[in-house]
Amino acid sequence: EMASIPGGTFEMGDTRNEGGTDEKPVHTVTVSGFKMGKYEITQQQYQTIVGTNPSNFTNCDDCPVERVSWPDAVAFCNALSDREGKQKVYTINGTTVTGNLSANGYRLPTEAEWEYAAGGGSSNRTRFGNGRDIANPTEMNFDGLIKLSYSVVGEHREKTIKVGSFIPNALGLYDMSGNVWEWCNDLYSAYTSGAQTNPTGAATGSNRVFRGGNWAENPAYCRVANRGNNTPLIRYDYVGFRVVSLQ
Repeated sequence: EMASIPGGTFEMGDTRNEGGTDEKPVHTVTVSGFKMGKYEITQQQYQTIVGTNPSNFTNCDDCPVERVSWPDAVAFCNALSDREGKQKVYTINGTTVTGNLSANGYRLPTEAEWEYAAGGGSSNRTRFGNGRDIANPTEMNFDGLIKLSYSVVGEHREKTIKVGSFIPNALGLYDMSGNVWEWCNDLYSAYTSGAQTNPTGAATGSNRVFRGGNWAENPAYCRVANRGNNTPLIRYDYVGFRVVSLQ
């Protein structure tokens, strides 16, 4: 299920002065409209498209798939595009992946698209991807045992849970904070200060971006401005993804 995300302009980065240095400088970004999966890709969806389920937390078809590398995620996007008769976004040649973001098939979100959508769009932006400014374990899946100034102490589930277990944000997106980190399309790099339109990240680099925090993280990592990154080949039980496509 895809949600239609209207285009708009927002201030990308740590506008609340509570994050890491790589969340600065805050800069103006404009994104065009796009469609984004309402939910993280589930184990059942991944099994249907790819034929395997790499997840650690099994026996939960509607939990997000995890232990997927970045190449795994883009291969899924291509396979889903093929299944639905759409243009494949990614060209995969061994370990080299290039993307045609003007293709009408499925892909990973750019980092800017992800942050824009997680925060609720261009106005009334929230600290967390569930439309809230306070992290509450009854509303997000994260390490609720850790207390910060913008969190409530509660349960730490220590595993993934079914997608869509909590309320969505203003754009109809579920679990944009917590549950699993979500791979983005971009190579990781420092921010620049100038205004940008539809940025796609660095041209060169080694690590790929993921966003949103996960079931094992404290609330700071679940903020929409927080940036995670790692080598694209890692497969952890707290990293998954969701897909986007053209409007």
